[in-house]
Amino acid sequence: MKINVILITYNQAAYMPQTLESILMQETVHDVEIIVADDCSTDNTVNIIKEYENKTGFKFIHLQKSHNVGYNKNYQQAFAACTGDYVAIMEGDDYWLKPNHLQNHIDHLEVEPKSSMSYNRHLRLFIDQDRDEIFDWTANNDYELITTEQLALGNKIGNLSCCVFKGKHVQNLDPRLFDMEIADWMLGMYMGQFGPLLYLEDVTSAYRIHDNGQWSKMDDKTQYLRIIEFINEYDKYFNYKYTKAFTKHKRRLEILLYGDKSLRGRIKNITPGFIRKIYRKL
Repeated sequence: MKINVILITYNQAAYMPQTLESILMQETVHDVEIIVADDCSTDNTVNIIKEYENKTGFKFIHLQKSHNVGYNKNYQQAFAACTGDYVAIMEGDDYWLKPNHLQNHIDHLEVEPKSSMSYNRHLRLFIDQDRDEIFDWTANNDYELITTEQLALGNKIGNLSCCVFKGKHVQNLDPRLFDMEIADWMLGMYMGQFGPLLYLEDVTSAYRIHDNGQWSKMDDKTQYLRIIEFINEYDKYFNYKYTKAFTKHKRRLEILLYGDKSLRGRIKNITPGFIRKIYRKL
């Protein structure tokens, strides 16, 4: 059995040693093949990767590029190069926390043969704010089954470096996916068409959130507006199968952006006489 690890990089030399060490420390009974998808970094990223490559028995495959192709195309080329039974992702500024990260995912995916992918709880590191967080675990088991409809209500994944996909679904990805925003949320909903996702309790990866990130550099308002755009695009892609869930998600975002107009209307209907009437009953 073979595991592809997609290493997505662009100018991340500062993080690369820790990222690579977390991959190379993985303990698994399966063959590991690292697919390096560097988008023409101008720093020392590629040289660092090659230095580590010479120190390990893991196989590295470098995808060649003559120019910068951008986030979506880089992922599309990386996925197309995968031939493994399982595909894990490591983004160049993230890292895995435990040597059983890969094996833990595969063990759970084997237990649930109808599942399409898995993702784990992760440590969120807010680099510029010097704080971190881990989402609480509320399920009774050590994993939870998640559907596309649940994801349409809100992104419960949050990062690609915590994801492992079944290879057969990666090898048949719809090329239309890469014409839209294709990060963890949409990939998760797409995979949910083939079977439930497994959300794993064990915290085995870390996600660095910093101002250099394309998403994290946006203010809240811009993020909310972008998510609403994504929702409209994704809803159309799924032929409006999950419109009810998407609409609930969009409504929550609109309240954050503009306030609850219906609530303001109810407040306006509260007259002084009504307040006095309530007060007399107290």
